[in-house]
Amino acid sequence: MSNHARFYFALLFAGSVIAVHMLAFNLYLYWTYKWVDVPMHILGGIMAGLFTLVFLRYLSLKETLLYTFIGVMAVGISWEILEVYFRVDTLNFWYWIDTVKDLLDDTIGGFISIYIWKKIPNQK
Repeated sequence: MSNHARFYFALLFAGSVIAVHMLAFNLYLYWTYKWVDVPMHILGGIMAGLFTLVFLRYLSLKETLLYTFIGVMAVGISWEILEVYFRVDTLNFWYWIDTVKDLLDDTIGGFISIYIWKKIPNQK
């Protein structure tokens, strides 16, 4: 698969995750079913990982586990900051536990993105 195709694959995946997130948010699924947060963070981690890997390839940098982890954490931490900024959550003791769990879920998604990335055949 060409680099452009990989980018469009990541973009299509991101659009799907964003659509599911908007649906879950508008139907109050995050508050009704607390477990919905877990697969959404894993999907978000996959999305962040795929875009990190596309970016690394574009810059001709090594597509390593460490760089992917850094990219996923940058997106995950930014998301957690936005949750506080938009008052989706408040800074209390349970927030910090939830944030650590969310970042762990993001990391799992990032690892899955590496697996997916390696399964996509390179263009010859």
